[in-house]
This record gives sequence, structure tokens and C-alpha cells, in this order.
Amino acid sequence: MPAITLNDKNKYFYLNDGRAFKSVKELADALRELPKEVFEHHVSDKKNDFADWIKAVFKEEHLSVALKKVHTRKQTYDLLKRFVDKGHFVHETVIIGGGIAGMSAALYAARKRMDYLIISPDFGGQMTVAGEIENWPGQTHTNWEKFMADFKEQMESNEIKFVEEKVTEIKKLDDGHFNVVTDKAKYETETVIVCSGARARKLKVPGEDKYDKKGLTYCAICDGPLFKGRTVAVIGGGDAALESAEFLLRIVEKIYLITINEKMTGHEYLLERVLGQEKVEVIGNAKTKEILGDKMVTGIKIEQNGKERKIDLGGVFVEIGRIPDSGIVKGLCEIDKDGHIVVDKNCQTSVEDVYAAGDVSDIHEYQFSISAGQAVTALLKAARSIAKKS
Repeated sequence: MPAITLNDKNKYFYLNDGRAFKSVKELADALRELPKEVFEHHVSDKKNDFADWIKAVFKEEHLSVALKKVHTRKQTYDLLKRFVDKGHFVHETVIIGGGIAGMSAALYAARKRMDYLIISPDFGGQMTVAGEIENWPGQTHTNWEKFMADFKEQMESNEIKFVEEKVTEIKKLDDGHFNVVTDKAKYETETVIVCSGARARKLKVPGEDKYDKKGLTYCAICDGPLFKGRTVAVIGGGDAALESAEFLLRIVEKIYLITINEKMTGHEYLLERVLGQEKVEVIGNAKTKEILGDKMVTGIKIEQNGKERKIDLGGVFVEIGRIPDSGIVKGLCEIDKDGHIVVDKNCQTSVEDVYAAGDVSDIHEYQFSISAGQAVTALLKAARSIAKKS
């Protein structure tokens, strides 16, 4: 505890000007008037004597790590004061999710030298199912393996490390802070940025996993240009399927729209744009039974009105919806009818200092660049909120 005063003089912190501190509180109070040259003697890009002392004497690992991220007297004072006021360490922000949104937020947090945690049981999110990538600004072409490798390199160069745990709940505390509860621990924080993502709803039929990224994809806008001149199927009966088909119209030779319903449903403008096209054929009352292929997708097997049918194809787009991973804020933040977290233009949720970004938010646009932009916005707004209160 920071209020404890040490009795052992061997454990005091001694400044190079001869002064000695017996507690974290004494150090924090002294920072206000500490001469610049004295502070810079103990804190630099290469060392942080305060952090080393706090870790060795008080066993406060989180505070020590946080102090090593900051280099100014004000940032150091703010961290120590928050620790003293609470009686324990409080993070500035906790970022939840290891996909492109979470990593983008963490990158900006690291470069701003904020105290943050990024928590995720795995790395990559939707990048692991992206296949070929041709719409990331600044890169003509890459694939998910290279894309993830580049991100890992950038994370390592900024000393960003994941806490490999699964968040189970976020609790708001009486003082406005939050407890982020995981399967192994809990972390108190001033702000939270939820980047937990969404996963594509799967068909759960034979061949789907086998041909994933081998002619089968869950994102027409991401991967559509790779199917130029081919005959493809878009599986789904609503707006997502119609939007995918509309995007593919100028790329592919023919589109089969396959739906379990009698006919396609969705916004009227989408129905008019897609269903009147010569290259579009709707197959209603059809259940997809199997994805067929050799090394790549070659077709699908469907059941229509009790009869099985095979269709030769050069690609399959599955558009039957996405499942946002928003369960951790259930009962805390507003969630829309589809399970997405409702956010405003600042990516703030219905709860002050809780932000959401990427596929879990209600923007309903599943693009890497959008997720990254939202996450950076959320991080910058969280940082501004913290600054206003300090």
C-alpha cells in the first residue's frame, strides 16, 4: 500500500541531491517541486529509478511497468497520485480484443505513452479469415499471414504485449472507474475500449472449413476482386447478401443468390439494383448442403424442394450474418437488436468512458480500415477524457 511508511533506511529512495523518501506518497508530493535536472537524473529513455524502487520495495509490478512508459514529470506525478489516491494501481485504459481494432488502439496508446493493457486470448481477430487483402491503404496486395506478421513486428517495435486472458465482464465502480474481469484476474481502469469484434455466422456444412480462404470467403468487399470473371454463389437472403451481390456485379461473370427463403428480402433499393440484373439468378427455398472442391472450391451441393442439385462454381461468398462479441457489456451498455454495441460519433457507448470500436460496434461496416479508424478515435477520446479529469 502506498501509505505505508518504511522504517528500514536501506529501503528509502535517495535522490541524487541527498533527499530521501519513505513512501510512494512522499515521492509523489515531491515531484511538484523537483528540479528538472534532478528528475532527469533519475528518469530518462534508458532508465527509471522510481519504477525500479517501487517494484523492488513495494512489489507493485503494474505501477512499475506504467512508470517506465512515461518520461515527463507530469505524467509520472499523475500515475503516482492516482496510485496514492486509490490505495492501489489504476490503469488509464484497458483495450479488449486482439484484432485490428484492438491493435490500432494499443499502438496509439503506446505512442502516447499512456498506461494501458490490451487483453485478448488470441491474436489476429478477423485477419485470420481474411485471405487475400487488396484494400488496405498503402498496400497493393498482401495476404493475412503477411499482414499479421507486419502487425506483430510493429507491435514488438512499440513494446506492446498482450495480456493473454479472456474478459468475462466489465463492472462499473462507484467512483466512475471500471473493473475488467477476466478468467484469471481483474484490472481497475479509468476507461475501457471494447474491440472484441464479431465473427461471421457459418453454414456448418461439410467442406466449409476445408475450403475457407480457398475459394470460400465471408467478405465480398474484401475478397471480391480476386474472383474476377468467375461464376460465384452468394449464400444468404437479406441485405448483406444483396450488398455483396451488388458489389460483385462488375467483377464476376455470373452470380447465384442462394437463400433458404422463398425469395430475397431486404431494402427495396437493393432488390431493384440486384434482382433485375441479367447475370443474377436467385435460387429460393434452397438449403446449402456441402461445399465442393479439389484444391480450391469447384461448386456447391444444395437441396431445393426436396431434390439435391450440384452447381459448378469458382467461388462462394457466405453472407448469412455476423455475431458480435458483445456479451461482456450486457447490462452495462446499450446494445442494438443485432447485438452490436451502440456508439456515437466519438465511439463512446451509452456509458461515459466506455468506448467500442470495430465489428462489435453498431456501424455495421466490416472493413479493416474502418475498424482501425474507429479504434484510434476511441483511444484519442479516452485520452482526452482522462486529461480533463487529471
